[in-house]
Amino acid sequence: MNTKPKINHHKTQAQIFQPDIQSLKNNKPIGIFDSGVGGLSVLQQTHRLLPKENFIYVADSAFAPWGGKGDEFIEQRSRIITEHLLEQGVKMIVIACNTATASIIEKFRKQYGIPFVGVEPGIKPAVAQTNNGSIGIMATQGTLSSQRYKELNQRFFNDVNLYPIACPGLADQVELCQIDHPKTIKLLESFIKPLLNEQVDTIVLGCTHYSFLIPFIQEIAGQSISLVDTSQAIAEQVKRLLKEYKLENQETNTHSRYFTTGEIEQTRRVISKLLKKNIIELNLLA
Repeated sequence: MNTKPKINHHKTQAQIFQPDIQSLKNNKPIGIFDSGVGGLSVLQQTHRLLPKENFIYVADSAFAPWGGKGDEFIEQRSRIITEHLLEQGVKMIVIACNTATASIIEKFRKQYGIPFVGVEPGIKPAVAQTNNGSIGIMATQGTLSSQRYKELNQRFFNDVNLYPIACPGLADQVELCQIDHPKTIKLLESFIKPLLNEQVDTIVLGCTHYSFLIPFIQEIAGQSISLVDTSQAIAEQVKRLLKEYKLENQETNTHSRYFTTGEIEQTRRVISKLLKKNIIELNLLA
């Protein structure tokens, strides 16, 4: 494996460390990974905002989803993928999974010498958006059980009423690309209706997989319900850090590469359908 960039462990506003900028190259790719294909929603928004950047996306499809897995398992899988991305020479890593962010991002920021961007339920923007102070949180059980979520909950506990609901099986339907399948719609109805009974006017999508279900979530919840999806905010954070660390790519010949731990042809079909383009280069990460 390549030598890891050195880490200077002192806190900045953006990160808990200042990476050794000299060891990072502007034209190197940004790594994005998730338990499966959910993080493609983050890739879409980031690529749209930063069209000059190169990307490597890793889907741990053989082990997806991570929502019900323990911290030890998530750390093991995340470390394998992170070190693979470092071998590919990435200049930044986006952990496009709420569960993994909550579990390991602080540890990885301390151990690896590049910037990390994570995702977490968008409670802060939801608080700014709500009119009646009642907010639903759709997420995995792993995210809702995490210390990171508990801290978010406590931070806004006095400002609003938060109604979290675990959504088992929903990410699995996205992994199968069964976006409009009757089973998916039935699951969505079973999760959204209890939130509507609590009179929520805002719903936070606390899993990157759920971004692909927005049209159906909106249809079931109704147009009066605001949905908070953090993919755009993540893309903006990536842009801000690239500028801060002077890592913006200046070249125009850009490309994206994809890796999966799952079955190649099945994953290719799913990624191509979700991104609405034919994905040719898909590699197996053993």
